Amino acid sequence: MASLAMAGLSAELARSARAAALLGLAGAFGPFALVMLTVQFYALVVPTGSMSTALGLVAGFALVAVTVVALGQIRQRLLLAGTERLVRRLTARALPAATARATQPGVAAEQALHDIEAVRRGVAGPLTSFALDALLVPALLLLLATFHWAFALFAAAAASLALVFGLLTDRATREALVEANDATAQAARLVADAARAAEAVEAMGMLPALVRRWAAALARGTGGLRRAQGTARLAQAASFTLYGIAQGGAVAVGVVVLAEGSSVGYGILAGLLLTARVMDPFSRLGGQLEDAAAARAAWRRLDRLLVAAEAAPAAAASAFPCPEGRLVVDHVTLVFPGSARPLLRDVNLVLGPGDVVALAGPPGTGKSTLLRLLLGIQGSNAGDVFLDGHATAQWDRADLARHVGYLPQEPVLGDGSVAEAIARLDEVPDMPAVLAAARLAGALRMVAGLPHGFATPLGGRVALSMGQRQRVALARAVYGAPRLVLLDEPAGYLDSEGEAAVMAMIGTLSAAGTAVVFTSHREGLLRAATRVMTLRDGMLTELGERRRLLAAPSPLAALERPARRLAAPVAA
Repeated sequence: MASLAMAGLSAELARSARAAALLGLAGAFGPFALVMLTVQFYALVVPTGSMSTALGLVAGFALVAVTVVALGQIRQRLLLAGTERLVRRLTARALPAATARATQPGVAAEQALHDIEAVRRGVAGPLTSFALDALLVPALLLLLATFHWAFALFAAAAASLALVFGLLTDRATREALVEANDATAQAARLVADAARAAEAVEAMGMLPALVRRWAAALARGTGGLRRAQGTARLAQAASFTLYGIAQGGAVAVGVVVLAEGSSVGYGILAGLLLTARVMDPFSRLGGQLEDAAAARAAWRRLDRLLVAAEAAPAAAASAFPCPEGRLVVDHVTLVFPGSARPLLRDVNLVLGPGDVVALAGPPGTGKSTLLRLLLGIQGSNAGDVFLDGHATAQWDRADLARHVGYLPQEPVLGDGSVAEAIARLDEVPDMPAVLAAARLAGALRMVAGLPHGFATPLGGRVALSMGQRQRVALARAVYGAPRLVLLDEPAGYLDSEGEAAVMAMIGTLSAAGTAVVFTSHREGLLRAATRVMTLRDGMLTELGERRRLLAAPSPLAALERPARRLAAPVAA
């Protein structure tokens, strides 16, 4: 059963397709009309020499030519506008549905966007042009049949031959290209492996063997590409030949029909022009099958996603006041589907204004997942998370974002300027708030050193380093003075100076009454926390007060002492 949203989109898409098909049908008669006007010129103007008739026919010829071009442009714009509406509505429905209950919202959103892009290519690309042209075939065959049934039968036979030829050509070309791409990819992997292990390759004398393998793989790729290009050239030449034979055959059919005493009128002319038009979509079918299958599969996945969302709609989100920023995690348990044990087990945590909690421990224990759960973007199997007494999962996302700052492990900034990135993609950033956030994150001097300061475009010629991107992402997390700040490895891409800036930022936030939760494996950064906790077997355990943690001997120091003892005799 299709979802209500997809049913509505299908109906709208069908209306756009019908309108485009009618425009295509009108345009299909353009070449026929142009030839008819040319025939009339020789029939009426050449014998009489009438200039007025000549001017009238020239004007008619120009009008038809302009109309054909205009109809083609209108059809293309209609398809593009319909595709834009479709993608916009699909994105607005599919992304929230994909991330609402997903165990990994980022992966679910990426899959939904991939499916939407596949649908977009199917609707706006050559596949739609092929489908609309194929819809015109019955009308064109009917038109040919009005002159004589033999013209329609011959055109149908020519279209069948073009279909078989197109499928065989596409298969042969595709196999050669796959072979060429595989060989080229193998050659690239050999070069990459040699570059990564250059010292080992040189030391063990493997370079000549690698060069031979690389040359062989490159030769296979070149040979496959040469075969693909040769097949394509042969197919193009054969296609021109096939079209020429078909048009000549249409004339021959007309001659045979005339020889039998039947009247065909302009049937020979119609067969000459419209037979190729009937063949055209079928000759292109081979190259569209893969796109058609991908678009159809993507449409079905999106349909299933929206059916599930309509069957179990998400709870209504509301906006709540957040005067203090007090966070309460109440008996939260999370088990991912297919997992034998829970990632989080009966987790409890309370943070008051100004509290700073550090989550320490090895990777894979669920620290990042716990942060997403605190944000309300990751659901739980049991328990709940409350901010000032209201469940974050039921909070309106746009309203909750005013009270919460978040730094993911990967500092993805998006498009736009540095100021827009800090202002969370606001097209008109609040510059005093942007400056305050950059100053708090220790990014003010770094941004001032960029070519255009806060107006520096991201993703342009100026490529920010990972450390610079981390500082901008930190400023984005504290933009707008949030009441709760969640930081996932805030010093992950920073040096010791950047780590000190993060510690100072956390201290300033705490002094201002902002609650902070951050993950880190750096012992120095843990000094900024009032409590240090770890996840072990899914349970949140407190390691102790900060002074107790820092008073404990460092594991690195224990490893360094024997090394110094071993090194002492050498120094002596």
